[in-house]
Amino acid sequence: MAYIKHTAIHTTPRAHLKYILNPGKNEDMKYSTAICCTNDYAAVCEDFKEIYEAFAGNKFDNYRKRKNESVRIHSYVQSFDESVSPEMAHQIGVEWAKAMFGEDRPVIVSTHTNTGHCHNHIAVCAYDVKGNRWFGDQYTYNLAKEVSDRICLEHGLSIIKNPKKHSSMKYKEWDSRKKGCSWKVKMADVIDKLIIAPEVTDINSLIEKMREYGYVFTNEKRMIAKPANVKYGCSVAKLGYGYSLEMLQTRIANKQNEFAGLKISAFLGVQVDYAVTIREKQIELYRSHPNTSKVTYAEVRRTAELLCYIHNNHIHSVDDLKTIVGNAEAKVDTLSRKYSYLERQEKLLELLNEYGNEYDRLLNNTDRNEFQQKRLEELYRTLLHGGLCGYDTHSPGWLPKLINYIKQQIMGKKDARAQLNRASNEFSRVKGYLHDLKRTLNTDFDRIRNQEHLREQIEMYHQGYELQEDGTYIREPEPTAVRNAELDYLARLEEEKQRRAEMEYLLELEKQEERERQERARRRSYGHSR
Repeated sequence: MAYIKHTAIHTTPRAHLKYILNPGKNEDMKYSTAICCTNDYAAVCEDFKEIYEAFAGNKFDNYRKRKNESVRIHSYVQSFDESVSPEMAHQIGVEWAKAMFGEDRPVIVSTHTNTGHCHNHIAVCAYDVKGNRWFGDQYTYNLAKEVSDRICLEHGLSIIKNPKKHSSMKYKEWDSRKKGCSWKVKMADVIDKLIIAPEVTDINSLIEKMREYGYVFTNEKRMIAKPANVKYGCSVAKLGYGYSLEMLQTRIANKQNEFAGLKISAFLGVQVDYAVTIREKQIELYRSHPNTSKVTYAEVRRTAELLCYIHNNHIHSVDDLKTIVGNAEAKVDTLSRKYSYLERQEKLLELLNEYGNEYDRLLNNTDRNEFQQKRLEELYRTLLHGGLCGYDTHSPGWLPKLINYIKQQIMGKKDARAQLNRASNEFSRVKGYLHDLKRTLNTDFDRIRNQEHLREQIEMYHQGYELQEDGTYIREPEPTAVRNAELDYLARLEEEKQRRAEMEYLLELEKQEERERQERARRRSYGHSR
């Protein structure tokens, strides 16, 4: 298998070419191939220089990198394991270079064999002979890996099927996070906790609260902070996507969507499970690098809004939300029938305005001829299909009375339409909430609950306890008050259910006594008749 690495050479291009064409590294130029140039060091420098200066407008020889300095040479390294011979490695390198860059661009392929495994150094001129510029971006880098894998497979070599993504995290930080002693993670935890504090209303108040927690800001403008016992700090933005200045401002402005321990321990039932799931998704998003997380802020915000909805509406199970969805659907159905009825009434009014007088005149004419009788029957069918059925058309003055009655009814059509729209939007919203809740509890929650420490947190949250920094769980007065208010609400619901059950029982007893009384009266009446 082969591993591809790309480096852009902005300065000292001649030194780079000299290193690549070192005879002591490629067995006296045995494994050196030139494409659209020569493999002699002095000659190839002139070839690269001539083409570069002809199209770039800059000098090829550059000894100091300035801002926006263009690339002189694109350098690729193609590494193989110990099983690949120098001959095969060089052949693969040449095939790869021709497949990638063609034969109109100066390219040097040099296979170094001075290490434990052979590897190709490929120097690519920034321009070809026609002036086409090569860009070493992510797209061309991915293309380079794909072409290299294809050629390796053609030569019977294996490839890396699931390559790991490159990480900029240093080993010391990775090791400290693995051991649970990273001060950067603890600083992120503190920021997450402070964001939901009522005293934090902007970035300045967040900085002041962090100082109270013992953090020192070496550069407040760039938000570079550290604990007092740490020598060098780091920018808060490097903690992850959710800690940039813009995201911190967004999170502070939408702190109702942040669910830390104090909030979660105040929830009940399915609210706890869903809150922990959302919080883990938030942490996954906030502490990821930009554009690398599978979770989006829009998704987190939507699920957080759902949690606020089910908490404010005292929903403690999926069945509770199903009941609300069913009620919303029934309301839409009722309002839809009402609106459809008003639409039919409006059409009937149009027919009455057009044919009502003629129908009334023919109806009251007792001496109708055959033509008038047919016309009357035709008008009757038209008005009957328009909705006239059920109205008395034989009473005196029925037509103006009916027209006035229908006009009063259809005056509420606009309001009925607005009610139907609101009910339809509410039904769509709660139906979407139900879908999101069921999907999250069946996917993300199962994945999160499999983690032992989170399973323990969920069980403690159900009992109203919050996890502390030292690993213990305690009851806090604030969440206890909120939790007790919710428990009182549930207790009132239970009392109401019991009261209704008792009333239904008493009503059933009264009905039974009434039936027995009627039965006794019937028997007495039967005996008296005999």
